[in-house]
Amino acid sequence: MKINIFSIWLLSLMALICGIILIGGYTRISDSGLSITEWKPILGAFPPISDQSWNIEFDKYKQIPEYIMQNSGMSLSEFKFIYWWEWGQRQLARFIGFVWFVGLIVLLAKNKIPERWTFYFFGIGLLGALQAFLGWWMVSSGLDGQVVDVFSYRLAIHLTMAFIILALIFWAILFHSENSAKIFESRRHRNKVSVNILAGLGVLCYIQLALGALVAGIDAGRSY
Repeated sequence: MKINIFSIWLLSLMALICGIILIGGYTRISDSGLSITEWKPILGAFPPISDQSWNIEFDKYKQIPEYIMQNSGMSLSEFKFIYWWEWGQRQLARFIGFVWFVGLIVLLAKNKIPERWTFYFFGIGLLGALQAFLGWWMVSSGLDGQVVDVFSYRLAIHLTMAFIILALIFWAILFHSENSAKIFESRRHRNKVSVNILAGLGVLCYIQLALGALVAGIDAGRSY
């Protein structure tokens, strides 16, 4: 793939999404995801600064089942650790949205978007907005008093959507690479059985991703 503003944009998005998946994984295993009990897309970008604001956030956390049933007695410094992880993940999500939006606008202004691909990249942005909603939909399930952690099926949907967006970006990178013509030409001459096997393997990988999130969501691995 030629190094230009278009390729840098796509590669940056792919790297950022890989990063947020990894950070999201640590956020889950460190039980940091429920430390921020409100969804404020704009004002949430500003973290607590004063002791008073930190105590307000900590008091909100003390009202949810995770604190009452699992983290009762947690110190303020311990709360700050999990808070910063969740805040950092949300900030990275905002930054990804910023990179997508600014990159798309600049590329449109410079007429650098390949023909018939504008709606494709616009659709990726819509999926990103949906992913933000799914993230809060997942977190909110751990705040209403029904469970200590989030609903595992919502965690699975949230993770799978991240990999779908990643796959769409990777497909665009592959399609616009210098060797794309050779790649797709060789695909035409492959045995259909081989292509179907590879497609089936891809589907199984996504099923495994979803099942892995379900296992993590209910701590099934530890029980097993």
